[in-house]
This record gives sequence, structure tokens and C-alpha cells, in this order.
Amino acid sequence: MHFEELFEPIEVITFFQQGRIIPLKFRWNGRVYKIKQLNGCWKENQGYGRQYHFSVQADGSDCFELLFDSSDFSWQLARVCLEG
Repeated sequence: MHFEELFEPIEVITFFQQGRIIPLKFRWNGRVYKIKQLNGCWKENQGYGRQYHFSVQADGSDCFELLFDSSDFSWQLARVCLEG
């Protein structure tokens, strides 16, 4: 397993429902990843906004931590855990 912190901007297709944020797909390095499983989520207050973190699984056993910042409505790929 290989862990890496990136904090790179990404594009995310998201479903908002009844105050919940549900990421569905994201694009990283020119590739689209379909989220197959949500492993966990948590939020942190950050200045005037709030950051929402999502641990997701896509494409086999690769895991990603996505970060949504409510202060500027941006997404980042915070961390990756890649097999191999």
C-alpha cells in the first residue's frame, strides 16, 4: 500500500439531498473515478467555513480522501491510498 498527501484541486459530481453531501464521481489526472463505497465522512470548522472530508473507495481497493470546502465551494483530493 502506498499513502500520499496531495491536496490537489479536482472536479466532483455531487448529489446534495436534505443537507447531506454525497460525492458520486471525481476526475483526477484526466481519469474519471466512479465512487463505489463511502467508507466514512467527517467535518471540521475551518475559519469562516467548514470542511467536509469523505473517505471513498473507487476502482478496486484504491481509497481516496476527498475534501469539500464550504467557504469557496471547492473540492480537493487530500490523500490517496493505492494498492501496489
